[in-house]
Amino acid sequence: MGHIKGAHGIVWHYELEGEGPSLVFLHGWGVDKRVWRQQSKYFSHNYRVLTVDLPGHGQSSWEKTNLANMCADLTTMITRLMPGKVTLVASSLGGLFALKMYEAMPEKFSRMVMVGSMPRFAQSADFPYGLDVDAMRKLGTQLHTHYPSIVDVFFRSLFTKQERASRRFKWLQKFRQFEDKPIKSALVQYLDILEQEDLRPVLEKVAVPMHFITGTGDEICKQEVMEYIRQVQPDARYDSFEECGHFPFLSKPHEFNAVLEAFLKETEHDT
Repeated sequence: MGHIKGAHGIVWHYELEGEGPSLVFLHGWGVDKRVWRQQSKYFSHNYRVLTVDLPGHGQSSWEKTNLANMCADLTTMITRLMPGKVTLVASSLGGLFALKMYEAMPEKFSRMVMVGSMPRFAQSADFPYGLDVDAMRKLGTQLHTHYPSIVDVFFRSLFTKQERASRRFKWLQKFRQFEDKPIKSALVQYLDILEQEDLRPVLEKVAVPMHFITGTGDEICKQEVMEYIRQVQPDARYDSFEECGHFPFLSKPHEFNAVLEAFLKETEHDT
């Protein structure tokens, strides 16, 4: 476990494991780097693996700032810790960080993997695939009145009925009882970021190999949006997990690792 203080006062906590090509994992809203434990444990045998607590999550501190400043901090940290180019694996909100960093420094990337993530999360007249803005704002209001229980309710909603009936989900629920709760003010601001950021123009310009992974039952990143993304990135690899929701890497870690490893191996000569 290590930490680095960024230019805007945030203390970023991270874990670095293994040696080899650089592989970075970014989590989503309301969780922390520990959601990637099955991936860091597996891939650190052959890769230099970095997992990071995004600001306001896990052990990382929080200062009110914007996505661009956080991404500048994160890019500096990755450049310091990870030699050469990196493959970035990003879940949900983490995908916005990935695209924003790519926009600023595309030469640092060798590949990009998006898990349940998209370049815009809010619905708009020209993007009907995103989340209902009123529902996003309602969640923000509920954070003020029902925190932290609303975070647990939201987490549960990200899994399918089949996943929630599994033994692994029961273990995940028990595990989460011992997690550090994210900082409420950070979660509220991230909802604003999710509503406002539109990185579709960046996605169109990504010129490194891309891999999109989704669960067929994901209610955040629905299958309709993947059809849109296929039009934008037709040469990318696409994989979906049946009866999985927003976190296939949690519900089916071994299957997820196999799919990700296949992508890394089939593109190693393209990077």
